[in-house]
Amino acid sequence: MKKIVIFSLFLSGIVSYAQTGTNVYPFLNIPVSARQAALGGDAISVRDYDVSFAIANPALLNRDSDKQLSVNAAAYLADSKYGTVAYARDFDNGHMATINARYMSYGSIPRTDESGYENGEFKASDVAIGAGYAYQFEEDWTIGGGINFITSKIDNFTSSAISGTAGVTYHNKKNKEVLSLVARNFGFQLKSFNGTRENLPFRVDLGYTRILKAIPLAVTITAHDLQQFDISSEYNVNGQEVGFGRKLADHFSIGAELFPEKSFNIRLGYNAKRGNELAVADQRNFSGLSGGFGIKLRRFRIDYAHIRYHNSSNVNQIGVSMDLSSHAGE
Repeated sequence: MKKIVIFSLFLSGIVSYAQTGTNVYPFLNIPVSARQAALGGDAISVRDYDVSFAIANPALLNRDSDKQLSVNAAAYLADSKYGTVAYARDFDNGHMATINARYMSYGSIPRTDESGYENGEFKASDVAIGAGYAYQFEEDWTIGGGINFITSKIDNFTSSAISGTAGVTYHNKKNKEVLSLVARNFGFQLKSFNGTRENLPFRVDLGYTRILKAIPLAVTITAHDLQQFDISSEYNVNGQEVGFGRKLADHFSIGAELFPEKSFNIRLGYNAKRGNELAVADQRNFSGLSGGFGIKLRRFRIDYAHIRYHNSSNVNQIGVSMDLSSHAGE
């Protein structure tokens, strides 16, 4: 209990440190895997073999994620490309570690002058390389932390930063439920683009996942961006000022996974903020919805997600996981 209190105070200090305002490196908050994307995009309380979730919350590391390798890729918005890779090891006695990387390429962008005339093209990209550590100090409790080195390039301009992640997870094995609290992307720029340091996209998330006893369904509810109440746009799709109820709802995403403990899974999710802000007046465009599936083939797992952003903008994400342990495929 003493360790829990100390860790809670640590998280409180991080929240106090965080600043509001314009953020840089928004790619750090893109779903880390096809599975996370299918479950609404914010899930941080899925604790099983899937090592990719440890990128967002290192406290999800566990024995089942030992020697698991996960690779995810997506053709993202506006012809950009996004990908992640993660690997974990269990060092026994409750000690676990992970290494991971994220990459975002924005492709070729027209270079224009003040008058709008094009003069060639330039490229832009973001990279984050990280490592994480977790310690399961009691049967139900795990704490974890991670650090990332971030680099970004826009044409001839570059920047770099150090970011951290800290989380705590409660896992009740008997009730098949997981509760996680995580603070992500706190840190500072080592080098800015133009001499002015910018804020990292800091966020505090609280997630809960439970596998129901009556039916083979895992339900995940995530309250995200708790460091700041008002994260909504000023007006809704009808031009009306956004009220309290909408501002509260925009903090939540939900996901459901059918047959979570089987070799084939079906997933569905909804992100309230995305659905509200990308809705089209007088049209049913299903913004905010996501879905997908997962299938296990011996030592491989394949995950797919389709994320609905707008009538003209959807994202398909795919992931492949491999069990590198000696008993894989048995």
